[in-house]
Amino acid sequence: MKTARSVLSGVLGLAVKHEAIPHNPVRDVGHVSVAARDNGRDRQRAYTRDEREALLTFADADPTARRRDLPDLLAFMAGTGARIGEACGVRWSDLDLDLGTAQLGSLPVRVPSAGLVLQPHGKTKGSTRTVVLPPWLVSRLMERKVDAVPNECDVVFCSALGKLRDTSNTSKHVRALLDAAGFEWAVGHTFRKTAATWLDEDGVSGREVANQLGHAKPSMTMDHYMSRRAVTERAALVL
Repeated sequence: MKTARSVLSGVLGLAVKHEAIPHNPVRDVGHVSVAARDNGRDRQRAYTRDEREALLTFADADPTARRRDLPDLLAFMAGTGARIGEACGVRWSDLDLDLGTAQLGSLPVRVPSAGLVLQPHGKTKGSTRTVVLPPWLVSRLMERKVDAVPNECDVVFCSALGKLRDTSNTSKHVRALLDAAGFEWAVGHTFRKTAATWLDEDGVSGREVANQLGHAKPSMTMDHYMSRRAVTERAALVL
């Protein structure tokens, strides 16, 4: 809708310039809200701990997920709250498994005439950050590194051909896995929502959660990822 409006405004603006019409009527139209497409996915819902464990266990055992090299990728997203593109773009050189940290921010992008390339900066100003990995994820990555096959970009999660993974295709594979596991309501981003929700429920500050997710402003995190319940309960204790 936004793109169509911009194109139409540009065409009519040209018509005004050539005096074919007196003014651009698109400028007189206010913001048009478009309802989100209902495809059965609930982007506001987070996994419970049992649900997340069940999903990761299913992925570990599912032949299709293993063939598509999804189990460790999902585990990485679950343990960091990383965007799927960030998970596809993380390199072994970004990891310090002795310290248990990962630098996030790089992601694969498609460039005309060049194909997929690794962009060194992330989606937002705060995207490039270092996060601490949970011990269970460090162990998993250490096991993966033992059998890791070298690839041209040194990424942890490369394609079957040793190249960068296409984020769009990977997202489709993740959705297919979620459906197969009985989580038809979930999306790849649900791991990110879950990370924010669990941190919020544990009393972690909005600034710290924003740092974990790679948001420049805590307000973005609080508006879109964090529950208001914890704040409400604290307010009730004070009042």
